[in-house]
Amino acid sequence: MTEPDERPYHHGNLRPALIEAAVARARADGPDAVSLRDVAHDVGVSPSAAYRHVRDRTHLMTLVSQVARQELARTMIDGQDAVVPTGDDAADAVARFEACGRGYIDFATRSPELFRTAFLATGCAPDTVDHPDPALVLGTAVDGLVAAGLLEATRRMDAALIAWTAVHGLSALLVDDMVVLGFGIESDQAHRAVLDGVLRAIVGPSVTTPTR
Repeated sequence: MTEPDERPYHHGNLRPALIEAAVARARADGPDAVSLRDVAHDVGVSPSAAYRHVRDRTHLMTLVSQVARQELARTMIDGQDAVVPTGDDAADAVARFEACGRGYIDFATRSPELFRTAFLATGCAPDTVDHPDPALVLGTAVDGLVAAGLLEATRRMDAALIAWTAVHGLSALLVDDMVVLGFGIESDQAHRAVLDGVLRAIVGPSVTTPTR
């Protein structure tokens, strides 16, 4: 008779189930809370069964990190998709760029432990490329600024780098409550200061983020 912890996993979906269980643990308690043994227990299989689908904990955390980045990217896309077009190409491009950054920050503050997991350095490459990829989502928002005539195409990569590092840095500080501690300002004020600062740095002083 098959032992309970050795029973075959139904539907042939063991690997996705292991990743889903690991993501749930990372979301709740951070990447350090994830072990392959615990995840196997959550799914209802033995560790030996799990190892047939995930090489080791490093491989598992690489896959979990990728899921976290993809969720981040979808949050950024949702923010852009929520922008109502006004017919003003420049204003719409700025609004979508700002929504992209705000989506990034919102993901970090809503799911801080998963945000920490998203950029975990595992030393192992994921099996597939991120889809969607937060870098590509940001690139699309920057391309919108170029298409609207607000940014020179030759500055596209610099602009994306400036935006990513500024918004990621603010997100990390907000996750650790360091903005209020260090500067004595609330998160909404910090959002506006950083997003406006990014736009001034890459587009110019005459353009600011729309009030929302």
